[in-house]
Amino acid sequence: MNKKADAFQKYLDADENKKTAFQREEVKDDTQKTVVFRSHIVVEGQQLPTLVILDDSVFSMIRIQVSPQAKTEENELKVLKMVNEFNLKYKPFKLYFDAAGSLILDVCLLTPGEDFSELGDEIYGMFDVLINFLNESYRPIMKEIW
Repeated sequence: MNKKADAFQKYLDADENKKTAFQREEVKDDTQKTVVFRSHIVVEGQQLPTLVILDDSVFSMIRIQVSPQAKTEENELKVLKMVNEFNLKYKPFKLYFDAAGSLILDVCLLTPGEDFSELGDEIYGMFDVLINFLNESYRPIMKEIW
């Protein structure tokens, strides 16, 4: 396991509620020693799959699947415009559609150095930002998708 994943696991272990929120998965034979922590965020009664991706690079990722198969032939132009407007407005994260048309929200955190003792607080601080955004925006996003 990499140092960031170790530090995040220690952060989770220090709080019983957080410890059970994530399932850890080490990516086998990965040169970056990637570890994926899987969980979900509940927004509007929906469980949104959430990943924290930690590796040996200077970056750490938070990825949330906002809506599976959200982009269709019928709504493509409308939802691409919507995503572009959000991306112009919000600095800390970006929305995009994956190959399957699912709406994904990504946050890339710059995490250089050797001391990752604050990493758990940084990740959970960003979760607060993301949850606030999703609580405000999820319903309007889903209206555009449907």
